Parts: sequence; structure tokens; C-alpha cells
Amino acid sequence: MKKNILLIGCLVLGLSSCYKPVLDPLSGTFPAPTVVDKTAISSAAATSEKGENGRLITVDLSGSNKVHLVLVGSKYFLSENTYIEASAAAAQNGNFISGQTSVDGKGVKSGRVVVERVPVDTEKKTYSLDDVYTLKCVLFCEDGTPYKVEWTGKLAFYPDPIVGDIVVENKLSDATSDTAAGMKKHLITLTDGDGNAAAVFEIFVDPAATSIAGTYECKEYAENLGEGGIIANGYNFPDWGISGGSYFMKDGVRVDVAAGQKVVIAPLSEKSFVFNVAGTEFVVGGTEVGEGLVFGFAGTDTASDTAAGMKKHLVNVTEDGAPAATFELFAEPGADITGTYLCKEYAENLGEALIIANGYNFPDWGISGGSFYMKDGARVDINANELVTVAKAGDKLYSFCGNGFTFLVKF
Repeated sequence: MKKNILLIGCLVLGLSSCYKPVLDPLSGTFPAPTVVDKTAISSAAATSEKGENGRLITVDLSGSNKVHLVLVGSKYFLSENTYIEASAAAAQNGNFISGQTSVDGKGVKSGRVVVERVPVDTEKKTYSLDDVYTLKCVLFCEDGTPYKVEWTGKLAFYPDPIVGDIVVENKLSDATSDTAAGMKKHLITLTDGDGNAAAVFEIFVDPAATSIAGTYECKEYAENLGEGGIIANGYNFPDWGISGGSYFMKDGVRVDVAAGQKVVIAPLSEKSFVFNVAGTEFVVGGTEVGEGLVFGFAGTDTASDTAAGMKKHLVNVTEDGAPAATFELFAEPGADITGTYLCKEYAENLGEALIIANGYNFPDWGISGGSFYMKDGARVDINANELVTVAKAGDKLYSFCGNGFTFLVKF
């Protein structure tokens, strides 16, 4: 028995020594590894979701060999790191989950996964769909078989949805016409990335309006009513070949907008909007889909009364618990936080609504406060005379848009 324990200990030391020069060919009396390289891989897919102890990321390499990796990270994309094995219960950032990781269907019990990433943006090093990953792995299966895996290519990761169903790969077209009842009719069509219809909204706006943003109540016979801020109901009789009005697609099925329902259209930037209907969010851009949009942010709103008679809203925005922005807003008591805010100095003392406090930061004195946002890891203060627009984009979902930033925040 002692000899067996000694032999196992020697094998462990021998295998561990193979990791020092990363992924050097294995040597020793144990079997040579099966090599899985790029010639054995024809496709790669990845997913990312939040787990109890961090971000759970899976990578599937498929071809003549199949490699299934389950790793724990801290970002929504796969970060450069050397990942070592851990059980699902103990796995933290920097681990791969043994038992859930496999090669050709065989469970992996130990090993190393080295992740390298070459970012397109070499200066900011933020994630892009065009970044090139290199994975170098030594994996030992439960039956003792060693595998050496090397693969280089692109992996697609997307930020988390915020609420309900959120669709971010849509484009918008808007056909306008005048109605006999004196309103401007907008027939808005949203299409997905493949050109298929994602939604149609038939809205009616006062001719003097300068934006389609607003809350629209669905009414029957909307075109004849001569009212702004309403949307036509949807109807669909496939047996008769008749359909029209307002609807959206959910899980491949058409859902008509019914009388009494409301559709919120909120601006995110000059050419980007959020459409909220029945708990589904459509994010669309007029030029590049999702241009300038940032997802995955959580917000808190601490309200207090000021001596000057306004309600102060201290809105803190975080990403994975790290500060992303702070907005010090002043509104009328009882009003919500939506609106366009003008940045002014000494805002708390002015007794004005729809203003925002300027940011200030004196690190040498240890003094900072006011309104600011983080960009590329640096604090950017919001200065006097700048504008910040806050729009409601859904249930507890708001957009904060200003000079150089747009945040979509879930409260």
C-alpha cells in the first residue's frame, strides 16, 4: 500500500512539472497525450451567464474531437488567465469546473486552461467580437487519459439582457403620412439581423411633435380619432388573409397589441430607441445597431429633500458592483426622474427642478462629488451647461444619455 501511495505521489509530481513551461509536451512513463489542435476543430461556440460565484462561461470546440470547457470568470467575456480545476461548489474566478468539463464526452478531473486574447482595440483592450482568442489546455480525464488542446479563433460574447426579453439586433424604418383626422401617422417597422419582421407599431403623433418618443395607449380605430399619443391595435385573420395594425414577435409567434395596452418609446441617443411593449424590450438603432449603448448596469436612487424645496435624487450606477456613474439630480417633489437636466454649479441651493449638479474631483485634497461617469477606466466629470436626459425605457428600466455616454440602467 505504501508503495502504491509513493507511486501515485511520483506521478502527480511528474505531471505537475509539465505545467511549468506551459503546455510543453508531456514526458514520462505515462501515456503520451492525444493532441487536439485546430485541424480537429471545425466550429467554436461560447455562452456567458451570471452564476453564484461569478460569471459562468462555456466554450464548445467541435469537429473530429469535441471539447467542452466550463470556466468561471468575472467579465461577460472570457478574460486572459490560467484556469485550474475546481468542483462546481468551490469554483471561483480563475477555475474551470471539473466534472462539467469534458473531452469527447469523457469528464475531466484536472488540468490547466490557458486563455490568451488579442484585442482589436489594442489601446483600450475592451472586448470586441473580432478579438482573437488562443486556448492552450492540458486536460486529464477521469480515466487517466491526457489531452493537449490548442485552438485559435474568435468567440462571440454578448452583455446580459436587463429585463424580460430584450432584443438588441434590430433596425428601424419609419414611413410617415398625414391622416384625415389631422394627426401624423408613423408606421414603424423593426426588423431583426436577418431582415425578418420583429415588430410593427402604427402610432399617431401630433404634427407639431419633434420626436416619436413617448407613451402610446392602444385604441381601436386609432386613425379616425384625431388624437396624438395613441397606437393602433393589431389584428390578424390568416384564414381571410387579412392582418394589420401593431404587433410584435415573441418566440417566433406574432403577438398583437391590444386595446388598453401601452407602448413606451424612449430615446437612447439621436438615432437609437427602446420600444417597450408587454414586458418585451426592443433596442433599435438608426445607423449601427446598439451604437453607443452600454448594457449590464444596475442603479440605486436615494431621494432626499433639499432646504431649497426640491427633491434630490442621488443615482448610483454600478457594473458588477464597481462604480460606473453617479448622477445628482434635482426634481419637483412627487415627480419621477425622467426629463432633460441642465448641469449647474451649486445646484442644491438653487431651488430649481430639472438641474443636475456638476462633478468635482480634487484627489490631492481627497475631495470629490457631484455627477460623473466612468469611461475607459477614468472618471469624467459632468460640467456646467451640459445636458443629461433620463428616459423611462420599461419597468424599472431607464436610460441616461449625455455628452459621450449612454447607460441603460435597471433599478
